Amino acid sequence: MDTEAIKKELSLLLRSGQLNNRLLLFRGDKEADELAALVSRNAQARAEERESDLRRLIEICNRCTGVEERKFGIGSGVNRVMVTLNTPQLVNLLEKKVLKKESVDLLKKIIQSAKLTFGECYITNLVKCDISDPLVKPSQVMKNCENIITREIEIIRPRIVIVFGDIIPLQKIIKESDDIFWYNIEHPITLIKNPELKRPAWNTLKLVMAKMEELNLRDAAAPRESKLE
Repeated sequence: MDTEAIKKELSLLLRSGQLNNRLLLFRGDKEADELAALVSRNAQARAEERESDLRRLIEICNRCTGVEERKFGIGSGVNRVMVTLNTPQLVNLLEKKVLKKESVDLLKKIIQSAKLTFGECYITNLVKCDISDPLVKPSQVMKNCENIITREIEIIRPRIVIVFGDIIPLQKIIKESDDIFWYNIEHPITLIKNPELKRPAWNTLKLVMAKMEELNLRDAAAPRESKLE
């Protein structure tokens, strides 16, 4: 088998995930560089395929009526951390719009405080769409999104999930999830409106960081000195 054929075969094995957690041997610096480049390209390709699959799953969903905007997950999830946002029910549409930027900035700060890189987490919403139909109950919308959340977990394969907001709607999924550690923090909008809740949030983040150390999931790209204030 020639070199190009070997590379193609190796690429297919990497793409399939059959070489996960396997030791890849190489001879010399040149072969090491080629192997590293091949692994990097295939990791990027797999990430793009996952993103495409999840995006399509949300795009084709028709379980709810009155869909105004669909919300897609962002981030690679390469650090095995998934962030799920569940917006407080008592927050009206105007508050969401007014506090959106500040809420996103705070979310980024919280993730940084946990010594994580924002783009290396997979960040998603519990409810995948904004619904305008008043006859559709929020509880039903959440139930309709369960299959997508389950699929996100199957594809991203997180070891840690941080839920911002009410975690109760996820109890069924939590019970069915093996080998995943779940943590709950108030939604960034709630923290903005109630700054006194930031201390409990920081205490939870310390538990997340301790578990990351235990699981050897430390994010080398993130800053080492940070604090949620």
